[in-house]
Amino acid sequence: MTQGWPITAAVLGKALGWGDTQIADEQAELDLFARGACSIIDRHTGRHVEPARHELPDGSLPVEFTLSAREQGKHMWNQTKAGGGARGGEPASSAPAGVGLLAKVAVWLEPYPPRPGFGGGS
Repeated sequence: MTQGWPITAAVLGKALGWGDTQIADEQAELDLFARGACSIIDRHTGRHVEPARHELPDGSLPVEFTLSAREQGKHMWNQTKAGGGARGGEPASSAPAGVGLLAKVAVWLEPYPPRPGFGGGS
């Protein structure tokens, strides 16, 4: 297993600007979102079929993976839990809440492509 991957609920909670008490209260949900964000990134970079892909010699991943997971997880949390309307508040029930890979995350991960035919385009 890759060191520090997937990110933890605590890492995502800190990215959201939360304190330890709030993170503890939402532990299970934060863990779900953290794992979801990392899964999206794994599919984009080919790690879903080659788990050791892009690992550094120390068994960790480049910092861009952690930054990307934090940003993707924050986006997913805010879209789902904090209301995803463009102007705040709850989105219309029929409005799609997109959870594709964020454009800036795709740019951060651009140096870490999958092998041809094994990912990307999430």
